[in-house]
Amino acid sequence: MLKLLYRLPKPLLFSILGGIGCLIGWALGEPLLGLLKRESAAGEPGEGSPVLVFGNEFVQRQTREGAKSGDVQLTLMWDNHNDLDLHCIDPSNEHIYFNHKKADSGGELDVDMNVHPPYSSKPVENIYFPTNGAPQGHYQVLVHHYARHDASDPTAYVIGVKANGTVREFKGTISYGETNTVYSFDVKPRASTLMHTALSGQVALKPALIMGGWTALLATFLSFLLVVGQNALMRRQLMAAKPALTLVAGGVIAGVIAGGASQYLFAAGAQALVAASSSQAWLLKGGQVIGWMVMGGLLGWCMALFIPNLPRLKGGLAGTVGGLLGAVAFLFAMQQLGEKTGRMLGSAILGLSIGCMVALVERLAREAALVVHWGGDERTVINLGPTPVVLGSSSEAHLYLPADKGFPPEAAIVTFVDGRVELENLMTETRHTLYNGNKLEIGPLLIEIQTDAATQ
Repeated sequence: MLKLLYRLPKPLLFSILGGIGCLIGWALGEPLLGLLKRESAAGEPGEGSPVLVFGNEFVQRQTREGAKSGDVQLTLMWDNHNDLDLHCIDPSNEHIYFNHKKADSGGELDVDMNVHPPYSSKPVENIYFPTNGAPQGHYQVLVHHYARHDASDPTAYVIGVKANGTVREFKGTISYGETNTVYSFDVKPRASTLMHTALSGQVALKPALIMGGWTALLATFLSFLLVVGQNALMRRQLMAAKPALTLVAGGVIAGVIAGGASQYLFAAGAQALVAASSSQAWLLKGGQVIGWMVMGGLLGWCMALFIPNLPRLKGGLAGTVGGLLGAVAFLFAMQQLGEKTGRMLGSAILGLSIGCMVALVERLAREAALVVHWGGDERTVINLGPTPVVLGSSSEAHLYLPADKGFPPEAAIVTFVDGRVELENLMTETRHTLYNGNKLEIGPLLIEIQTDAATQ
């Protein structure tokens, strides 16, 4: 197994480790994401599951059918050929449904599906009240099973209700001929500005914190496995206590900042786009993309603490690009595969992207290298630069020399400054300039200096 590890190209190795790390974080974080739904389920009946904006599946179907949006929007979706109907009773007691699609209040049923063939297996219905046009007062949301076109019955459904700057989702089942009263709510006066809305707490803090915790798990295990892989390549102790604490602290900080910021932007974007149509809902994804880029950038910057002579700025840039690529794949997976499966695959791709980009940028930033030959075709390449590469018996040395052979904690230091490779032998207190192709035996190690552009 270890032989395979040394033979894998480092970008591939870091891709695998990053993907595995994010999968571990995903598996541990799923129960955390379930806290909101479990809390909602334990609350008052009919309160629904609070979310920040319509879920990806809602948005995909709304966009597909050209559904309109406004201050109040009700969306029904189900997954068979049956004809379910969405109903709304507005504050003036006017009933909006398939036989009375437009009300004097401005509410309108603009999407009505599975009335006539061809029937869709992914239908959606939508009622909206235009921006600044939803009357204040009491609303009722109902669903009716009008016709059975499918052997599947009862039919499971989900209804999303957007009102007062928030979205709630309701799940249920209904049989042919039945009518379910799903939710009742009151429309309140609108906040005057987005800033006032955000400061007044309508951007939910708890979902942002929970998402921040979930992201922190991804960040922690991703960075943990990348550092373990780096240490394994240098045949050091895989993880010492002090670096482990640093990684956990850094992962938590990066994850909470990125996850919390992305959810805040996600929610703020939803409120800012109350006037937009569903076809513009892709703008809401910007917060998520920015969040993943922030996380990737912070992790890439932190990896420079553990990878010798990886410039922090370039490491951060690598992580940012990896976060961008991973975010695009993450959102696509969520849209195509649903919430849970999409998060699983998206998390793996996110870790893969960040790990790969960090290793690639390390290679691109290389001007000189110390190549350690372990025997056979196994070798490790370490970037040289102004940060010293330490050889010695200390657990913090980059390359270990056995203490029982008489080597001190720091036996030698190799640097690359102003185009020259310098080796300082601390045991003999001598300094040597090394050149491309020079090979040295230091204890059990055979090291080679490379300063040409072809360094691998």
